[in-house]
Amino acid sequence: MVPVPRVVIPIADGCEEMEVVICTDILRRAGAEVCLAGVDGSAAVTASRGVRLLPDHSWAERADEPMDLLLLPGGAGGVERLRQSASLRATIAARSAAGARIAAICAAPSLLAEIGVLCGKRVTSYPGALDPQSLEYQYQTEPVVIDGALTSSRGPGTAMDFALSLVTQFFGNERRVEVESALQRPSVYL
Repeated sequence: MVPVPRVVIPIADGCEEMEVVICTDILRRAGAEVCLAGVDGSAAVTASRGVRLLPDHSWAERADEPMDLLLLPGGAGGVERLRQSASLRATIAARSAAGARIAAICAAPSLLAEIGVLCGKRVTSYPGALDPQSLEYQYQTEPVVIDGALTSSRGPGTAMDFALSLVTQFFGNERRVEVESALQRPSVYL
């Protein structure tokens, strides 16, 4: 039996709600334990389009607990708030140094670039969030890019593919097909 993966998604005002909700929903459907961790505490977060999200815990409560994946959602305002958290930045750096899984979508890969996580990696992001000409990393335009323990994606429109790729990584393709089929989503895997 596959152990239940623990996923932590740090959220803050201005985060991209589609990315947070789609990733949370699909990973939970697959059987992962997903925690929304409020970077500014456990109070409700107002996402980029005004949707209010309620964290399960504060980031401070979850930062030092074991996790199998740290998933960073985008949204320019949300990423800016994530950027301001010294604790989150330290966790990202430590996870990268240890080869632990990190996933980032939309504008969030820009935070990874600042911390030095993208050195030598293949990566994608929302257009304009990263420099496609950078010599530090290899910028790709695919909807989802996986390079070792790093998974990145383009934005809200690719959030489902991003989340389903994480399901495949944790549970295998068979579980992905089950989850995707139950969503009534056409799949190249069916």
